[in-house]
Amino acid sequence: MPPRERAKAEMISRWDAVFRAVSAEQRRQVVVNLLESSPDPALSLPQAANPTYLLDDPERLPTELIRNHLPLPAEEGFVEWDREPVCVERGPRFEEVATVFEALHANTDHIPPQLPHGCHRLEEKREGGAV
Repeated sequence: MPPRERAKAEMISRWDAVFRAVSAEQRRQVVVNLLESSPDPALSLPQAANPTYLLDDPERLPTELIRNHLPLPAEEGFVEWDREPVCVERGPRFEEVATVFEALHANTDHIPPQLPHGCHRLEEKREGGAV
């Protein structure tokens, strides 16, 4: 494959990985919570994936995180996580996935109103409040 085609394929693959990583609400919550925290500490799970306005089943969520939600972004290097205690931190490629939310938060006035509706962070940002 010529270098230009290889670069194009790599770019497409990276964007596909980013959007797969944020295709579930729990993973989006983890990324946003990591983005809003300082870069160094790990965040406790399931709290970082289960904000009070969503309140997924706290008994089932840790298992879902371990089986379904953390392996995918970890495999791409977006996050790193541990089982004991269950916690998550930024991975070496975290910036690639974080940039999607930085762009959304910076452009809330341009997002169709039905998308921020019900999303606490985007609603606050749109109303001019700090998130």
